[in-house]
Amino acid sequence: MKYSIIQESRIGKRDINQDRVSWLATDDTVLMVVADGMGGHLHGEVAAQLAIDTIGSRFRREALPRLANPALFLAQALRQGHESIVRHAADCRIPAHAAPRTTCIACVVQDGQAIWAHAGDSRLYLVHERGGAQQRALQTRDHSLVQRLVDDGTISQEQAASHPMRNRVFSCLGGSSEPQIEVSEPVSLQDGDLIALCTDGTWSPLGEALVAALARDPLTSSVPGVLDAAERAAGADADNLSLIAMRWVAPDPDGDTLNLRDDGTMPLPLQKISDDELERAVAEIRSRLPYTQNGVRS
Repeated sequence: MKYSIIQESRIGKRDINQDRVSWLATDDTVLMVVADGMGGHLHGEVAAQLAIDTIGSRFRREALPRLANPALFLAQALRQGHESIVRHAADCRIPAHAAPRTTCIACVVQDGQAIWAHAGDSRLYLVHERGGAQQRALQTRDHSLVQRLVDDGTISQEQAASHPMRNRVFSCLGGSSEPQIEVSEPVSLQDGDLIALCTDGTWSPLGEALVAALARDPLTSSVPGVLDAAERAAGADADNLSLIAMRWVAPDPDGDTLNLRDDGTMPLPLQKISDDELERAVAEIRSRLPYTQNGVRS
């Protein structure tokens, strides 16, 4: 696979950063996860970290080097994240009304396809590039009370942006209620496609301008630029801001494929060494160690 990924998280104007963002990859599969600990509940950052850790651990166990069923993995991983948070709350004897909770959006890219699952109002955007123009193809639907009002025609999208209930979600990981985990259909990626996962602290201040701002420049400059713009727009009320973005490069059927690191550079290829060279290197390292393997000074 050939792609580039950039991630960044900021505290905004809050006392602590309750957002968590992570990505993991094998030769065949990429996992991206964003979690937004809910500030109205105790230790939202703990819930977000537990979600990230649980989903990542499951990925490491199952992606060997690919996932047998990405949709099933996502549904089960987010469910397991919820259960981990619930167990933590029970172990700490935290009352149900104050139990830590988090939104979560996770995306898997494998076999040239993207598939995602979410609970809450952290979002995924999929943006196509066609003839140099950016076109938003897909966006997750928020699991929020305000989104329900928009869906049934009670309020407009413009009214939703300033609605006093805009931060109320009806699905999350953690808490006494079972989460509504929504899993997408797989979407085939094309050359230049952009996938962005972000918390509401990033998308809410920018609205429709987020996609254009993110797609305008290389990820190394557009990701921090989007967070700069969101933080300025939010002003003194700036929430935690987190964003992870991937640019997909379609494989060349006549060439090799490779992964790009966070900074867009290529990892150096591994050099093959013979068994004799390996044994000599190990012997040299051992000769310099002050202790043997059992801890006795040599």
